[in-house]
Amino acid sequence: MREAFRKRWVNRVIQHKRDDEGDYGERVLLHILPGFYMGLFPFSGGFENLFSAYEENEDVHTKDEAWKDYAGAMIGYVIGRTMLWSVVGLGAWYLLKLIVRYL
Repeated sequence: MREAFRKRWVNRVIQHKRDDEGDYGERVLLHILPGFYMGLFPFSGGFENLFSAYEENEDVHTKDEAWKDYAGAMIGYVIGRTMLWSVVGLGAWYLLKLIVRYL
């Protein structure tokens, strides 16, 4: 009962007009974490290539509309990259503050 409600709720809240199967919300939420990992760590190119190859291969064999997975990964990537640049910017600001203080 709770599982069915959760699935219906997330797919009702997060929708896309191209979604034929009605699972867009679930798949977007599921792929935010891998996208976050790719965005947060700048040297995760191997994982990005592996993720893309896996999704393309899965789409060829199962025809499960991999664009839904890419959408979630892109959302996670933007969140991770924003956090990365926030930390880098904050560190640069603090370093500049220390340099100015001791000059």
